Amino acid sequence: MRPLLVVALLVASVVACHSKTNAGAVGDGAVGDAKVIRLDAAETAARAPVEASTPPDDALPPFTSDELTARARHLLEAIQKDDDTLAADVVFPRDAYLSVKDVPDPGKHWDIKVLAAFKSHVHLLHRRTKGIDRAVFTSFEIGQPASEAMPKRRDLKRMLWRARRSRLGFTIDGKPSHFDVVEMTGWRGSWYITRLR
Repeated sequence: MRPLLVVALLVASVVACHSKTNAGAVGDGAVGDAKVIRLDAAETAARAPVEASTPPDDALPPFTSDELTARARHLLEAIQKDDDTLAADVVFPRDAYLSVKDVPDPGKHWDIKVLAAFKSHVHLLHRRTKGIDRAVFTSFEIGQPASEAMPKRRDLKRMLWRARRSRLGFTIDGKPSHFDVVEMTGWRGSWYITRLR
């Protein structure tokens, strides 16, 4: 009888421990899940204003803004230093181009028609502008009126805003000068260069 009693007590003890462990695990899991849910909700709440404030792809960008002025300064600096990478933020984004351009290989098209052309034109403007290293930024003006570029085969899949003949103003030794930017295209509330020259 004694060995059976010992075995019974051992079994009861193991079952009791197992139940406590599982109850604790369930409780901890429930608390853990609740924390995860609260974190997810907090993350969502934190991200919601950013996502809600992102303008639609085809929103008309403002003609003046601190953000545009800052990127225009980068453009002048890129031309001064003959380093197109300093103005990467003013070039129409590649992912945006892939989503809106109606051509067989939009990635290759962007590489050649947008990025390579931009690099080449930055170099050309640097080389051709006497005293460019002494240039001082004065202004950037979006060409007006901006127009709606409607969807068209071999061009755009959907409507975007375009502005022709925008102007990057600067002085060299106090003398006013400028570069014309052939084409700016609006994307999500900001202007980007699609053709510099």
